Amino acid sequence: MTRNLGLGSGGTWRSQNGGDSFFDLTPKLNSSMAKAGGNDSVTVTSIFSQKSAPNNVVFIGSGSYIWLSKDFGDTISRVVRTPGHWRGSNIRSMKLHPTRDNWLLVLVRRPSCRPLDYAQMECPHDLFLTQDLFGSMDWVNLTANAHGKLAGFVDFDWGINACPTTTAGTRNCSKKGDMAETMVMATMYAKPGDYDQPWDPDVHFVMSSNLFKSFETHVPCGNMFEIVGEGIYIAYSNSCPVDVQGNKRRDSSTSKGITLYTSADGGLTFDQACLPVALKQEGYELMETHDGKGAVVVVDFVSDSGSSSSASSGSASSMYTAGPHHAVFSLSLTNVHRSDFGFGTDLTRIEGIPGFFMANQMLPAPSAAVGNSNGNSGGNSNNNGGTNSNSGGDNSSNSKNKNNDNDSAGGTDSDLDVDYGTDSDNDIIVESRITFNGGGRWQRVPAPKTFNNPQCNRCSSDSSIPCFLHLNGPSAWNSFSGALPSLYSSASAPGLVIGTGNVAPLGAGLNEFTITDGLCTWLSTDGGSTWRDVGVGAYIYEFADWGGVIVMARHPGGTSAVASSVLVSLDYGSCWTEVPLTEAMTVENIRIEPDGQRPRVIVHGRGCRVEPTRSSTSKCGQSASSGYRPEGLMYVVDVEQNEAFSPLPNCKASDRVPWTVSTPDGVSAACVLGNTIQIQRRRADASCLNGAGYVRPAPITERCPCTQEDVECDFGWMRPSAGGVNMGGNRTVDTCTALPESRMQTCPLIRDKKYMVSSTGKRLLHADVCNDASVIIPDTDGMGNARKSPSSPSGSGAKKKHTWAKAVLGILSVVLILGASVAWWALLSTSRQRDLIMDLTESVVSFLIGVALLAKEKAEAIYLFLWTRFHGGRPGDVLVPSYDADHLHSHGAAAAAREDGTSLGLVHGRGMTEEEEVLGYFQPLSDGFGNGMSGFGGGIGEEMGGAMRGGTGGAFNLPTSAPGMGGVKMFTLDGGGQ
Repeated sequence: MTRNLGLGSGGTWRSQNGGDSFFDLTPKLNSSMAKAGGNDSVTVTSIFSQKSAPNNVVFIGSGSYIWLSKDFGDTISRVVRTPGHWRGSNIRSMKLHPTRDNWLLVLVRRPSCRPLDYAQMECPHDLFLTQDLFGSMDWVNLTANAHGKLAGFVDFDWGINACPTTTAGTRNCSKKGDMAETMVMATMYAKPGDYDQPWDPDVHFVMSSNLFKSFETHVPCGNMFEIVGEGIYIAYSNSCPVDVQGNKRRDSSTSKGITLYTSADGGLTFDQACLPVALKQEGYELMETHDGKGAVVVVDFVSDSGSSSSASSGSASSMYTAGPHHAVFSLSLTNVHRSDFGFGTDLTRIEGIPGFFMANQMLPAPSAAVGNSNGNSGGNSNNNGGTNSNSGGDNSSNSKNKNNDNDSAGGTDSDLDVDYGTDSDNDIIVESRITFNGGGRWQRVPAPKTFNNPQCNRCSSDSSIPCFLHLNGPSAWNSFSGALPSLYSSASAPGLVIGTGNVAPLGAGLNEFTITDGLCTWLSTDGGSTWRDVGVGAYIYEFADWGGVIVMARHPGGTSAVASSVLVSLDYGSCWTEVPLTEAMTVENIRIEPDGQRPRVIVHGRGCRVEPTRSSTSKCGQSASSGYRPEGLMYVVDVEQNEAFSPLPNCKASDRVPWTVSTPDGVSAACVLGNTIQIQRRRADASCLNGAGYVRPAPITERCPCTQEDVECDFGWMRPSAGGVNMGGNRTVDTCTALPESRMQTCPLIRDKKYMVSSTGKRLLHADVCNDASVIIPDTDGMGNARKSPSSPSGSGAKKKHTWAKAVLGILSVVLILGASVAWWALLSTSRQRDLIMDLTESVVSFLIGVALLAKEKAEAIYLFLWTRFHGGRPGDVLVPSYDADHLHSHGAAAAAREDGTSLGLVHGRGMTEEEEVLGYFQPLSDGFGNGMSGFGGGIGEEMGGAMRGGTGGAFNLPTSAPGMGGVKMFTLDGGGQ
């Protein structure tokens, strides 16, 4: 059923029946506020519903009042004025606690700040907390809690947001320092007026677990930060006088901009993010990876091609992919198109399938020669640096993945190559790119081979010139000049992607034609591999019923078009049913509940009414000169009850089939980040609804062997300029090329050998789980760790296992021999044989005892002789206090000790004779006495960290304690010298 729900009076409305009807709550809010003594105008800016008790609802207004309802808004049970009378319109940010659904943090501008003050410095913001949002609503000002130790907050978040979510919905903080639930992370400044410039060195990143009664600074000069995935990403001001550890810097006075730092342990330690190209970093955007564990970093900068045309320069971004280490990033795509006002970068994550992204890239416009009949003037394939374009067109495949189509991406900087072989005086064009392996490779989006609507075909009549599809990104939706719907996907509808844009031959890009010429709406049901046109002009869209229902309505973008009907498809866009509206409208958007499960959507916009004073004039969605403003309209489109469809039953098991993420030709399953993936979807020809009670089972995955599609170029490396793709679109080169060192920033993790870059320049993609990366990356594990030698794959562990095996075999041999001897003795030997053996045994034992006693006497005599000669007394008679290493070395002395290690003495008074030095009994100590001795013979001395320099006698010294403790225990062994 389609119902007209005109809401022309504004206000706050509520529906209790899924949108069948709405009730205006504004009068209740007004009257309850009046009873509380308030006279604010009622404009609700935020609504919170308690997760554990959805009937509890809080309304935050633009003024200084907050309303609480215990029955979904039927009645208002409390009206509370904000502490200090801060206004809802001045709230910068609010965040509910991830596990405590009645804890809310609010960052709000201080009421005492006047607009004139704001022009001179940043208005101070206070951070308020309530731990009983749906009850007493008592607030605590965390600024006041600090008792003058801080003057204002800049940014904040709950610390527990950095902890991964368990299957039970709780947070596991065992690897994040076991942080408390009350942990708040924030950036703040200590003195009024300190925060007076962008990227201010007086702003610091701090953490507190007791509501800022005390706090610790973890990153001095840490400004804005975000918790994305399981990491913390913070922008550090380069003008800071100290580094992130608090050590004084020398170059801070001339440094500008920011540097990104990251933490994987809940903010306890931070590593400098390694971004391989030295760009002027204007800011960062962060996008969570599909697995929720990492982040894609988008660095904003100003692109300048050197052209005299203003169109050749503008806002751009570079995309850096998250690797196996949270702080080591790889350049994936540069010159990504961005809105001039910074309200949107054309990079979109395709939901529902891991590793799929689309982006729009700025390139130099081609010369007039491009597009000639031979189709080859475009040069080579395009890669991430805005490099050469191919003649493409051949979609033949030679691998099990999608990324060998026409283009490739690797990791080059914007000025390494020039696309189409043109000079830099041309304007720029914008082309769409897609990646099917997390940014490891990028390629153009091939245009459909056939078209449903001839108006959408803007490909060249010359079949030798390849044609590509270009789609609008977030910058178009946020445009001031006229919004156009951007690329859209939903996790509840895997494989479905829809957007507005145009096709164009090689050399032309997005919106190359007039806004009404070639602009169409395009749909993909296989994650972006293939596309078809589903509407002429711009439509706004939504997926419902787990992707089984697609709803579109005409959008006014670019043409001020009016929608008199809504289009609905139940077979993934092959056929569309037109559902008329009772009143035409200009559609602003189509909404659905967050999970996208029900077959019901809301279409909202503004009505088309005849202007009362001028009956011949119709105004739709905009104000007339007389001040007339069309009223707001909402339509509920309920597919389950709509008369245009036969009654649709719930789907049975036979109505659903496994959908496999496949190669572009659809012949075989694609390996996506090391897995083949099967996802359950409703059959296109099944006339049924999944319904809100349906739960899609987890995808079925199967590991794949590692191939070139599982790797990307690591920090400091890039794909070759031709992208490794030939003119026919087939991949020919899989190597990575090192970036010039002059273009590189130093990566502390690599410098300090905490991360190893392979000699191949490759690493595994983020979250890739393919089998046996050694076939591609032989010297590392693909994750920054050195791979052990194939000849000894287990290192010392293998030696230990081998030694234990020998010991076990030896013991077994001895047991067998003893057993055999005992058996012979008891069963086979005669009495004469036994008597003879006993006599021989007694003789041997007596001889050995005599030899041992003689050796003991000789050893004691030699020991006494030597001690007397060197000490002038008997052992233990003289002990001399120890001296430091320099004293020992300069006086030719040597350290000595009792054998029990109770005291350290000094042999002092003269240097050694030549005979003594040759014997090697006591060698002079090295200068390194306090820090462990220099190694002896390249053997034990080096391993122990404290040994004397070896002479021919082979002095062997065991340290009594760790190196640097100042003492060694000496044992003199003859033989074994060098």
